[in-house]
Order: sequence, then C-alpha cells, then structure tokens
Amino acid sequence: MLEARIRNISLLSSVKRAYCSVNKISFEGPNSSFLPIIYNKNPRNLERLRIAPKPSGYVLDKKPVNFWHRLVIEKSNKHWNAYIEHFESGKVVSASTEEWAIKQFLRSTSDIKAAATIGKVLAQRCLECGLLEVHSDYSLDQASPKIRLILKTLEEEGIALKEPEQFLPHRHWSREAKEDPAKVYEEVQSN
Repeated sequence: MLEARIRNISLLSSVKRAYCSVNKISFEGPNSSFLPIIYNKNPRNLERLRIAPKPSGYVLDKKPVNFWHRLVIEKSNKHWNAYIEHFESGKVVSASTEEWAIKQFLRSTSDIKAAATIGKVLAQRCLECGLLEVHSDYSLDQASPKIRLILKTLEEEGIALKEPEQFLPHRHWSREAKEDPAKVYEEVQSN
C-alpha cells in the first residue's frame, strides 16, 4: 500500500530504516512490506472524538443547529420516514415504510408496528455506520405514542438520543477542567 504511494524503492527503504531506528522495530517476516502506521481518513472521526467544532447556530433560527447528527421523524398519512441528518451534508442514514424491503413485512405502513419496525431498522443502520449518539429534539413526555415508541426502540437497540458535549481544552483562567475524551481514567475500586 505504501509502496504504491512511494514509487522510488530507495526512498521506501530509507523511510523504513528511519522508522525502524526511531521506534526500534524490525521489519522481518511476511509483513515486512507494510509500515505499522494507520491514517484515519474518516471525515467523522473528529466528531467521534468530540473535538470537531459543533455549530452553535443563531438564537432566532427556526430549527437550532447545535448538533453533529440529528434524528428527524416524519409522518405522512400513509408512511413513516425517519433519518439521521448531518449538519453539513444532509441525510446520512434513513429508513422508510416506502422501501419495499420494509413494506413487504407490514400489514399497514402507518400503524404502531410500522413505527417500531422503522425504529429497529434505523437503529441497525446507525450501528452499521458507526453512529452511536444522535441529537433528538423529541422529548419522551410530549411526543405522540408512536414517536415515543420509535425513540424507545432506538434506545433499546443501543443508540443514545443525546450527543456528548464538544470537548474544549482546559483554559488556565477557567475554574472547571473537563475530562479529556482521548484519555482513559481507571476507577479505583475499594472493597
């Protein structure tokens, strides 16, 4: 893989020698042609690490834009549509009762079973895409029973309906220091 990027073989061997001398690693055996360096090219990686800037939007906006990924549920007379939208690029993952793969297993595309199915399918697709936390404008107390069922199904399947706050580095003039998401702190258990 690296050999495809570096056409000059002498340059490749010099890169390997430099990396080996700094990190004290030997490149012998079947995997000797690959460097153990991983470049993460996922554009959502900084959002997962909580260090990407979260848009704040404006106070008078009709829909506030203070999320990375937001859950949107739409109900028409005949169908349920639910999708996760990114603040910049729009729809990321969606599920609808208009899809034939979902529609063929339902008696009605607008009843409670259809709402639960949409919640399960959307949760499965979110987990496959790596979305574990989404922002939800819906509250369990004020939502209709069908929307409440979709929200509960998403939570049961492992999707958190609250996004974590953006990590801001500690400033020496602020009083509270937030936990760094890149560091793992072990809790000491006392028996």
